[in-house]
Amino acid sequence: MKLLWSHVTVDEAREMGNRNGNNNVLEFILSYFRKFDLDSVLKIFRVIGAEYSNAYVYSESGDDSNRTIILRHTMGRSASAYYGASLKALCDRLGMELELEESDDQLVCKIRAVVQKSLVHDRSTHIR
Repeated sequence: MKLLWSHVTVDEAREMGNRNGNNNVLEFILSYFRKFDLDSVLKIFRVIGAEYSNAYVYSESGDDSNRTIILRHTMGRSASAYYGASLKALCDRLGMELELEESDDQLVCKIRAVVQKSLVHDRSTHIR
């Protein structure tokens, strides 16, 4: 895999990851889990990427609304860009905020729940 990623630019990898996250991975999650939530997204990254294909070492910390995911690998920055873009596309669909830190040997993803602000104001505060 390292040889493959060495022939792909970071921008190309990011575009591939974005397309993959918005299409193939999303479809797989929905067909396999019959639901689409953060737990199913992270389970795919953990089981398929780390345990099944051994592409990276997966570690996770945090709580339900704030999680940090670390994918450690030896495949270069393009691999980090690919995995980061895939995860970002999926988190965007979930309405979650994602901060990525890409390097040559790991990807750090900080996932934060986005608090939805209501556009409707409470009218009771305006009654006198």
